[in-house]
Amino acid sequence: MRVIRALIIHCTAIAAIAAPVFGSADTIVWTGKEYIPLGVRIHDLTELVMPGPIATWWSEAPNRVTIKPVPGTDNVLTVRSASKNPSQRLFVRGKNGTIYVADVSRKLPYQPIVKVENAQSSFIAEARQTKKISPETLMQAMIRGQTLPGFSARRTGAVIMNTPPYRIVAKAIIQSPGMTGVIAQWQKDSLQPEVRFNPVTFKISLPGAGKIRMISTNQWTLGSGQIATMYMVFTR
Repeated sequence: MRVIRALIIHCTAIAAIAAPVFGSADTIVWTGKEYIPLGVRIHDLTELVMPGPIATWWSEAPNRVTIKPVPGTDNVLTVRSASKNPSQRLFVRGKNGTIYVADVSRKLPYQPIVKVENAQSSFIAEARQTKKISPETLMQAMIRGQTLPGFSARRTGAVIMNTPPYRIVAKAIIQSPGMTGVIAQWQKDSLQPEVRFNPVTFKISLPGAGKIRMISTNQWTLGSGQIATMYMVFTR
């Protein structure tokens, strides 16, 4: 089993290219390599306009933000801060299977409208050309929030491990006939003040998923109340 570090670059610089103007819109080109910067406020709505129809959405801390679809549309959400610290990631899955990831924060420049446009990422183009998707390619796609050709994606909330020192809850399952990817959240389940995730001793079995080949997380050590995102790749 290979272990890699999750690397996603926050793209706050994209939102800062133009000075914010009330009523104007930011257009973000989605390549899968960066988050969509989504600045929010408590008393103002931010409209997130996706490039196509939305199938579903979910966030890491739903109690800290208010997210609603705009009536009469199938590709627009309104996002508003519901707490002093709404910072989290918002996942939006389009009906075409693509999973978009937004960085929600009050620290980002505020724009009332954030419009997302698609762009073909190089690693997906390479996967199509070679007609062979490796565990490494699937891991990259999950970290970047994209669904590769030939894979289906669905939302879940299944607890896949609840054995000390870890508690792991799956948030999304990405599958093909021979490979399964899992995007999950993990936190410590131990009386110790901190728990460091140990991929060497970690063992997990998911029905029908096969053997775990790769694992990554955006935070390897967690204290009380902390939650991190985890990515796993299985092959059959």
